[in-house]
Amino acid sequence: MKMTQNIIGPADAVSVAASARLHLGFMNLNGGPQRRYGSIGVGIRGFSTALNVIHSDRVDVRGADDEYIARTAQTVLDYFRINSGVRVEVEECIPRHQGLGSGTQMALALGAAITGLYGINTGVEELAAATGRGGRSGVGLGVFRYGGFVVDSGKSGAHKPPVLVFRRDFPEEWQFVLVMDETSRGISGKEELEAFNSLPDMPGEASAEICQQVLMEMLPSIMENDCVQFGASVSRIQACVGEYFSTAQGGIFASDKVRRTLELLQENKATGIGQTSWGPTGFAVFPDKLSAMRAVDKVAGQDTRVTLRLAGAENRQARISRCEPSDRKRIPG
Repeated sequence: MKMTQNIIGPADAVSVAASARLHLGFMNLNGGPQRRYGSIGVGIRGFSTALNVIHSDRVDVRGADDEYIARTAQTVLDYFRINSGVRVEVEECIPRHQGLGSGTQMALALGAAITGLYGINTGVEELAAATGRGGRSGVGLGVFRYGGFVVDSGKSGAHKPPVLVFRRDFPEEWQFVLVMDETSRGISGKEELEAFNSLPDMPGEASAEICQQVLMEMLPSIMENDCVQFGASVSRIQACVGEYFSTAQGGIFASDKVRRTLELLQENKATGIGQTSWGPTGFAVFPDKLSAMRAVDKVAGQDTRVTLRLAGAENRQARISRCEPSDRKRIPG
């Protein structure tokens, strides 16, 4: 499926805004001849990557001091054989190394913006290939393209992206309480690759239980608007996944401070708790904003080293807009 920019020709400027996501777990980590990985996730509001790109004779990043942005922009230019540059004006960034999908959303946003700027009509899969994203999980790709709650079936070959098999709007009244430990950072990059390579295969029984939870409990709970069942399924899946990754991240949760706060939230009517990706950010699920706020009021301040944030689901895809040569006022150059 192509991007929804409806590209006809080059633009004067392109603006992209992409939301953060929660990664709720992997389904198949026990190897074998079948598809490997498979993942579950949901787009969330409150954190986003937002940027504008305009033509330049070199790569110039403004608004953020981040080598990754400049390097990724150059990678996109090289991949599509664009013999020029771009100026990237960063308005907002998803926090790095917190388990919120910052790297993938930035890479896809840059890819969509640059190809849009130069009139190249392409799709999310090619943008992922160009920037080296989606190597295991397809959640970031699915949230960028569609928003909402997504499930992918993993990878069947080394060079094929994960296949999205389910997408649905997430109940907007449900709320996540994010528990953030800004003194810690999740595993990423080379460290993440080494962690995956060092871990043994997940026991088949655990993988089977996760798959059953997703198909028979989690998906029906979303379609039936049953937050209690959804939270229970999240907690069970997270227990299996956290146990598997515990040797690499030092426990079922990467941060003890986050774990303790999540347990307090669970005592205050959260229907489920978990950790997104490698963390350290954790999350608790609530059926509505009022119950989430009441829980936060009771828990806030018990550990001043963590930050609590409410976040609803983001059911919209990434927003891509173009400034045509005759419409220069839409995005300042």
